[in-house]
Amino acid sequence: MGSLDLTNSPLLPFSKKWIPNLCKWIKCLDDLIYWSGNTFHEQGFSPSSLSNHLDNQYILPLMQLNNEGGLIAYGEIVKKNKLRRLNLCRIIVHPDQRGQGIGYQFCKSLIHICLSLEAYESVRLNVLEKNKRAISCYFSLGFIKIGVLPQARKVGRIEQDVIIMSKSLTK
Repeated sequence: MGSLDLTNSPLLPFSKKWIPNLCKWIKCLDDLIYWSGNTFHEQGFSPSSLSNHLDNQYILPLMQLNNEGGLIAYGEIVKKNKLRRLNLCRIIVHPDQRGQGIGYQFCKSLIHICLSLEAYESVRLNVLEKNKRAISCYFSLGFIKIGVLPQARKVGRIEQDVIIMSKSLTK
């Protein structure tokens, strides 16, 4: 995705050395679906499938470390060039650190990076309708609901709707 100046950002380019740590955050199939939707549905989820996923030139994987140098948050900015849109994908906070505002700050930093990328008009994301904390976070960051994919993800035995949210990057 090209070089990016992260000098004044708490975010860093994701290093593949953190893949084993990140994989430990996904403890079951439901966790995987909440985090990645259908991304790893066909190939399965493993350190090697995540590594292969990260080789996609349209994905900018980013991370945040805590004060002790441990991985605390991960997310991706995905370019949709023909649509002049970016997508935020696979956002996750360390399970022991959730509910402390880290996700909000992490997403705020991701949006700041999106704003610095030229030629994009909006940023979108998908979130399961049952993920009320994430939806609340995204609303507080200025995202609006623009659509619903009915029964798009199966979590356990229940088909869940996916909410599509968008935020303008133009002034």
